Amino acid sequence: MGMKKYILAGCLAIIVAGWSLVKKADIFQPKEVVLPAISKDMARGMVKEKECYIVRIADSDEDEFEFSRWYYWDGKEKKSIFLMGNRPDNELSQIFMGRERNSFLVKGYVHEELTDHLKEFKKLAFIVEEWYLIAPIKRDYGPEDYRQEQRLFYPRSYLDTYDVEQGDYYPTNTYDLTWERTRDYYLEQDGFYKIRSRWNGSELEWFLVYDEVEPVKDNSGKIRYFEKGYADADGYAEEKIYIEGNSPEYLLDVDVLANEYDKQECTNFFMVKGDLRDNEDGIGRLEIYKWWINNPFYLKNDFGCWVNEKYGFSRSDIEAGIYKSYR
Repeated sequence: MGMKKYILAGCLAIIVAGWSLVKKADIFQPKEVVLPAISKDMARGMVKEKECYIVRIADSDEDEFEFSRWYYWDGKEKKSIFLMGNRPDNELSQIFMGRERNSFLVKGYVHEELTDHLKEFKKLAFIVEEWYLIAPIKRDYGPEDYRQEQRLFYPRSYLDTYDVEQGDYYPTNTYDLTWERTRDYYLEQDGFYKIRSRWNGSELEWFLVYDEVEPVKDNSGKIRYFEKGYADADGYAEEKIYIEGNSPEYLLDVDVLANEYDKQECTNFFMVKGDLRDNEDGIGRLEIYKWWINNPFYLKNDFGCWVNEKYGFSRSDIEAGIYKSYR
């Protein structure tokens, strides 16, 4: 009787230990489907030139893929494609984004003007409006010292709440509010300007800024701009402008607009389309029709540090009041 008791206790201990291991490995815990993948056959059936492409990240050091990691297969060879807009890697962590790890169907349109601009690099510029993961989905969690939460068995046909909880899938929205540095060529056209805001202690001051030392337009005073390089007390020259119309300040928290109150430099930039005109008081007025925030842009993380890794506004940003409402 005593021996049976010991055996029963030993079996119970093994079951408890085994169940703890299973629970830690997260093998059988059911998780809610967040984003289903599509089949390869469905993806192939949706491919359409200039509208839908199946893309992967190239495992190549060739110059053709140096500027853009993405490629599509044209039936004969790999062709480099430069993705802009709502890209998969804006919402997925590195566990999905290794070289040749996963395939995606991207739906959108070819940006003809930028494609022509990139002609010498043999690049197709494609604006992504929607993307789909193609099954089977591959995940690489890496070594345990890098990712403590390891999952031995994971769904290969969908993303689930576990992916969201671990920060590997962070769905975002409002991509119409973001822009990428490659769109700076718009500044060569009338009506497009690059601006930033600065907090002076009581109000936001707005300036036109440019990446280059010289502004795109002539230095005649008709264009108000903020530019480094002048030998004044702070090493800057400033000219104030008034912002009118559809200003970012109506929808964004002040921390997004000016995240370093005690410094002249604010890292978040905006590209705006509007009408800049001079008034009799000598101060320019920029009436904004539409605006975009630099992509990626700065926000505070959970530790209170400013990080430059946000590509779009999430539901939690709306709940926190960082992004106030849909436009």
